[in-house]
Amino acid sequence: MGSDPRVSAWQDLQQLDSGFQENLLNLYSSDQFPMDVRHYLAHWIEAQNWNQATRDESLATVLFQNLLQYVDDQLSRFTQEQEILEQHNFRKFKLDIQARYQESPMQLATIISNILNEEKKILSAALEAQQAQANQVPQVAMETERHIDIMTRVLEVRKRMQMVVKEVESMELFQEAFDFRYKTFKAQGASEPQQEMQRLLQVMLNDLDRNRKKILDALKELLGRCDTLVSFLLNELIEWARQQQLQYIGAPVKTSLTQLETWVTVTAETLFHLRRLLKTLMELCTKVSYENDPLKMDPAILERRTSELLSCLLQRAFVVENQPIMSSPNKRPLVLKTGFQFSVRTRFLVKLPELNHVMVVKTIIDKNPPKANGYRRFNILGTLSKVLSMDDVQKEALIAEFKHLTLREQKGGVGGKGSKGANDGLVVTEELHNISFTMKFEYQGLLLDLEATTLPLVIISNVSQLPNGWAAVLWFNMLCLQTENLLFFTDPPAASWEQLGEVLSWQFSSTTKRGLNKDQLSMLAEKLCGNQTASVSWPKFCKENMPKSSFSFWTWIDGILQLIQTHLENIWNDGLVMGFVSRKKEKSLLKRMRDGTFLLRFSESCRDGGITFSWIEFQDNGTFNIRSVQPYTKLDLNSIPLTEIIRSYQLIHEEDFPENPLRYLYPDIQKDVAFGKYYEQRPEVTSEYKKYLKRHLIVVSARQTDDTQLLHPDEEGAMDIPPDLRNLDFLILLPPLITDHDPMMPVIPTDSLEDFQ
Repeated sequence: MGSDPRVSAWQDLQQLDSGFQENLLNLYSSDQFPMDVRHYLAHWIEAQNWNQATRDESLATVLFQNLLQYVDDQLSRFTQEQEILEQHNFRKFKLDIQARYQESPMQLATIISNILNEEKKILSAALEAQQAQANQVPQVAMETERHIDIMTRVLEVRKRMQMVVKEVESMELFQEAFDFRYKTFKAQGASEPQQEMQRLLQVMLNDLDRNRKKILDALKELLGRCDTLVSFLLNELIEWARQQQLQYIGAPVKTSLTQLETWVTVTAETLFHLRRLLKTLMELCTKVSYENDPLKMDPAILERRTSELLSCLLQRAFVVENQPIMSSPNKRPLVLKTGFQFSVRTRFLVKLPELNHVMVVKTIIDKNPPKANGYRRFNILGTLSKVLSMDDVQKEALIAEFKHLTLREQKGGVGGKGSKGANDGLVVTEELHNISFTMKFEYQGLLLDLEATTLPLVIISNVSQLPNGWAAVLWFNMLCLQTENLLFFTDPPAASWEQLGEVLSWQFSSTTKRGLNKDQLSMLAEKLCGNQTASVSWPKFCKENMPKSSFSFWTWIDGILQLIQTHLENIWNDGLVMGFVSRKKEKSLLKRMRDGTFLLRFSESCRDGGITFSWIEFQDNGTFNIRSVQPYTKLDLNSIPLTEIIRSYQLIHEEDFPENPLRYLYPDIQKDVAFGKYYEQRPEVTSEYKKYLKRHLIVVSARQTDDTQLLHPDEEGAMDIPPDLRNLDFLILLPPLITDHDPMMPVIPTDSLEDFQ
């Protein structure tokens, strides 16, 4: 019996850091034993007892002859594969060892034994370095004590497996010797010398029995360690799944599978190797057995437990790495529109080269649909089966990626494009679905049906349903750990403000570079639920209109998110937009500032997002007013950036020339310092264009004649413009100036800025 190359010391040596790799290269720098022979025959070389062969000439002779046979076998493979260089190296090695060691095979055994012992020293030094690095604080690769514990257990399990393999191989050789002597004894019959041989055989049998019990104890101890390690890994996979839920709603968490895949792969390899060892012990029992033989029962029991552990680990090792997402019309995952293409990617965390292009992953939607009246049914279209294979770029994972899938609603379904979903109480965006992936696993006699399922997703038929569909994804993944619960919204739980506030902040930080601060969250909490200790129900968050509004809280927030992404991302990332601040708070902040201090805040009355600026204006008598302009929406900002509005904004009053009342961004940053880097470059006028009339771009609001009345267009629809301004080429009229309220007032359209000749 030989050891498995996948858990061989040679594989470990190839994965060492560069410093230890250098030591390995130095070990093979001479021509005594070529590295390529060590590489290709690693399986067989590590399975032999070279230490014993240095003292036993007959064993050394057998190993020498077997080595020649393995070299010949490898030469035949090289010939078939037309590997000319390797053919030359192996043929030269064969001729060299025949010439040098044919008459002294123990000398070759000594060379190989010394090399293997030096390899063990290199591996031990590398292991100590890894453990020392794992204990460093703070850590780089390992972030928690739990991960350090798992890594240590993985290394220890692999090390103990290698030790048990050697013990089983030694016992196998010992059993063969006993079997040979026993058969010889039986053939020769009874005699005086035979009685001495009988006593010797009894001693050998006692030793064999002790070895079997010792090995079984070691295997039981190893299986116990594997059991604990599998429990750790299953918990780690559950935690990864939860972190993935949070990542997909914007949480700044890490969900890389690289390290976890390494641990799962090594553990699975160890369990498969353990399973083979136990079957080997059962075979040894059929060759030599005796009364109270421990191999009659124990290996079969241990093998069943090993298979159970493997099944548990492999089931959880098949995961959906990338959840379903459309490339358009939005980039939010888990909200799919019928007829639009989406992609999804599965990954198997047991990365064995033998599994590449062997297993097929199949796709099905709503494999176990809820039993609910009106629940819509869909067909999934596209390439519905993929071969599990190494990814094309890094070759680092076994994946099956589906890139061009689409959904189509079944015509016979009760639901449809209307507002009803799984039952009369649910709308379409509250109806949850999932996509399952199945795969038949077959490896070393173990047959399993593996399945991975996406997180619940929302299927819509109209783009207008996207915001509410995303709200459902947020609410589910924020509160629900049972990802198979497709009827979650029949009785959705409330969220604490602490939970919801964090998720809302993630919506900003995941789409821009800045989340929400405490002051902004405090304003939102007061607006939604009155304080930060109250809970928020699902209808209050997404379905019910806010007081004095015709839209919900989430509709308002989502409109602001879209406005920031489209027009305000730079100044939002720079922290120049205070954004969420109440009128009362705005007044308390500005009244202590100097004249012309302003801040930017989001309108509370614009459904699709609006932004305004408010500033403080002191009067000659020492009183002050807090003034604001009607909010700018996407329509306005499509014509002119907000930074240009702030730069050129003018306020006019009666016969006065206009002046810019915006001087200092709260608390005291000069306007041009805050926004200057975003001002548009205006080209200089050359002599070629001097024949044209000069023109000016003026952004103005009309000042109200007193502090209680607003200026409106006159009866003909024209603003009352001072005479001094009427001869200018262009005049852009911005939304009217307002005071301490934010009414829904019509925006005066901006004129087009075509060249005037």
